[in-house]
Amino acid sequence: MKTNDLRVLLSTEDRVTAEDIQSILEEHDIYTMLVSDNPASSVIGIYMGSSAMETIDIQINNEDYQKAIEILNENTELALDL
Repeated sequence: MKTNDLRVLLSTEDRVTAEDIQSILEEHDIYTMLVSDNPASSVIGIYMGSSAMETIDIQINNEDYQKAIEILNENTELALDL
C-alpha cells in the first residue's frame, strides 16, 4: 500500500477514543493507522505519569472512507458527528 492511498478519517486529542475507533473499524476489516503529531507523548506518559498534548490522526485506506463513516455513524457509543 502506498501512503497516498491513506486518508485522514478524523483527528482527536484523546488516545483512548482513537484506539476505540481503530478497534471498531478493524472489527469490520478496515485497516487503520494512528498517527500522532507528538510521538514522544507515549514515552512521556510512561516515565512521568502524565500525558503530553498530542493530536492523533486516524488514517484509513481511501477506498474504505465511506464504509468507515457509515460504521461510525451507526455506532452510538462514539457519538461522532462525521
